[in-house]
Amino acid sequence: MRQVGEERDPAYYDYEYPDPYKKPRRRRPKFGRMFLSLLIVILGAWLLYSLLGSLIGGQKFSIFGPADMSVRNVVVAGVDEGGYRTDLILLCRVDREKNQLNILQIPRDTKINNKRNDKKINSAYYSGFDCLRAEINQVTGISPDNYIIVSFDAFNEIIDALGGVTVDVPIRMYYTDPVQNLTIDLQPGKQKLDGEQAQMFMRFRKNNDGTGYANGDTDRINTQKLLYTAVLDKLKSPVGIIHLPAVLLAVKKHTSTDLNGDLTSVLFDMAACSGDMNFYSLPGSGKYIGGVSYFVHNTNETQALINAYFR
Repeated sequence: MRQVGEERDPAYYDYEYPDPYKKPRRRRPKFGRMFLSLLIVILGAWLLYSLLGSLIGGQKFSIFGPADMSVRNVVVAGVDEGGYRTDLILLCRVDREKNQLNILQIPRDTKINNKRNDKKINSAYYSGFDCLRAEINQVTGISPDNYIIVSFDAFNEIIDALGGVTVDVPIRMYYTDPVQNLTIDLQPGKQKLDGEQAQMFMRFRKNNDGTGYANGDTDRINTQKLLYTAVLDKLKSPVGIIHLPAVLLAVKKHTSTDLNGDLTSVLFDMAACSGDMNFYSLPGSGKYIGGVSYFVHNTNETQALINAYFR
């Protein structure tokens, strides 16, 4: 005990008592720092691999890595609920030498010379992809290397996995078909569409009262391009990259393809080329033949387009 008149030890005044109301400063866990360092190392290694692979393969650099094939022709088709008719047919030339993606949309009603009663190309897949490949070759002169057949369920999940996409709906869309259990109901104007609404947007042809696109399938194809572009732009955005694993899962879950283990790498190739993406429509016009509506392609104009952008 300190006696009266005794001086206090200076150290007594230097001692700081803890403030019970002050929150202790959090220290970043060592695990977090280690994980961040590991992530940086992996990213650096991937970028180096992409750069070296591109240089060796004579390809343009992309953060999505080098491609196994410098140029590949892939058919991307969307099938109806029965899985037999391809309501959407896209011939995609994926060129990693130029990092360019050229897409030719082939109308579902394109007239084909075949032995089937149905002379439209959208019924070819019922006999398998080899039949569809042969009929695409008949129209374009190109025999596709691979195919990716996507169901409409996959389409819904892909859009939902991205958190929806924003497009400008050009006209009022209202159509019902109890046989297909199909209802299309969209108001015109710029809006965010979820998976179900995006499918309506893609499948719309005409309204119940017969009104619709002023220029028929030509306008329909141009409208669908708006959605393709919106999806690819969203995929390239920071939000899209974060959601990429969920998108890939949705694609693999509902996709039929001959790419097997190469599906992810081909999707990456398409993403790498999407910065220079060009859409083309099959040249031709609609005609009634034997009371049936067909799209008849112009042979000379088609070959000129193929030679310019797909060879």
